[in-house]
Amino acid sequence: MFDSLKKKLQSIKTKFASNIEEAAGVEPALPAAEQPTEPEPAPTAPSPQEPEAPDVARDKPTFFNKVKVLVRDREVLLKEKDIEEPLFELEMVLLESDVALPVTDEIIARMQGDLVGRHKKIGSSVDDLVTSTLRSALCGVLGEGLDLLEYVRENERPVKILFTGVNGTGKTTTVAKVGHYLQENDFSVVIGAGDTFRAGAIEQLRTHADRLGIKVIQH
Repeated sequence: MFDSLKKKLQSIKTKFASNIEEAAGVEPALPAAEQPTEPEPAPTAPSPQEPEAPDVARDKPTFFNKVKVLVRDREVLLKEKDIEEPLFELEMVLLESDVALPVTDEIIARMQGDLVGRHKKIGSSVDDLVTSTLRSALCGVLGEGLDLLEYVRENERPVKILFTGVNGTGKTTTVAKVGHYLQENDFSVVIGAGDTFRAGAIEQLRTHADRLGIKVIQH
């Protein structure tokens, strides 16, 4: 599931790169070896020479070859239309990956707010720009997290922590990690095995608990 999401996000980053570099009006030229060649013209009478037309062959910029804009003497002001399409695709990917609508809306709003109106230095990496913006949006939505030790100390004993989630997201392993973390900080731990759906779930949890010396209560 996460591999598929990462591939989709990579594709969207590529779209961001393409749109932003189009806004910059600069694209990398083809290597000399790949430039199209024309047959030499037959000899003709001398005529006034005209300036050579610039070579307009170009490669489409992508993140995969780490394209960077080469002009370094100005900046580009990013506009909403420059990122509208990739933002919509990002929104669809998040929703298709079961990210809650309010969370998706906040991620999109944060990225839009961070990019629109931003002066991008020509010559800076588009890869770094989009990656840092996406990371900032995700961290902003997630917040600073919970101080688990403080939570356990301040609440009435026994403190109960419920782990929920879809299959394959690492709940069992996380339960073991949290249990070990609490043990390391001098708290006593008991695990209640409540997974009645996945085959072998309780056995897997008990294996982790036995290694840590944690008691397991099961139905």
